[in-house]
Amino acid sequence: MGLFKKSQKGMSIKELLPYNGKGISYAAERINGEEVTLGKSGAITVTEKEIIIVCDGKEVFRCLTKGATIATLLSGNGCDIKGIDKSGQRRHITAHYAQFKE
Repeated sequence: MGLFKKSQKGMSIKELLPYNGKGISYAAERINGEEVTLGKSGAITVTEKEIIIVCDGKEVFRCLTKGATIATLLSGNGCDIKGIDKSGQRRHITAHYAQFKE
């Protein structure tokens, strides 16, 4: 038991909802040591059952909320998403937030 113990259950929907509607400039996944860009100009959607990332009008990532985790990057300009997709594969995606001018 430690301060930084790993959760086996994932996050609650209440913890995931703040990421709903976040605009992203791009999403990437590390595959075999290389970062692969999944898409650009998109958003994160969190529902009761799924986390979805859409870029350029196309779905690039979808996972179940059950067992999923989202953590803000230390830089604060994006988040890490870990979850199990439709095929049962555990995936780790990094989404970088879009910078909007006000």
